[in-house]
Amino acid sequence: MRRVITLLLCLVSPPLLASACLIESTDDQLPVRMCQQNGTIPPALFEQQFCQPRIPGREFRIQMQDSCPGDAYGVCRGAHTEGVAYQQDIHYYTAPDDAPVLKAYCEQISGGRWDQP
Repeated sequence: MRRVITLLLCLVSPPLLASACLIESTDDQLPVRMCQQNGTIPPALFEQQFCQPRIPGREFRIQMQDSCPGDAYGVCRGAHTEGVAYQQDIHYYTAPDDAPVLKAYCEQISGGRWDQP
């Protein structure tokens, strides 16, 4: 019976099991497109806290999905939030000219490793 319930949950709730969130701005300001790939964050915490941009005056569409799109110009692998041991990979798509700043932030602040796929 337990296996049947687990199987039904997998079939009925794929967004709950998604391990990435694609974040895209929907306002008229500077475009933002990034994706966070979960590494070690509990799924509910990832979706409810980590995938919710808090930028005053900005509007975003958030899509939960299995993985991040492959067309990123840079990825911060193993990024940590200050004071938290959880890890995620952050994929950047919008402005390749921002790569030097994002690379420095990734390595010096987030404790991650910058990768250019």
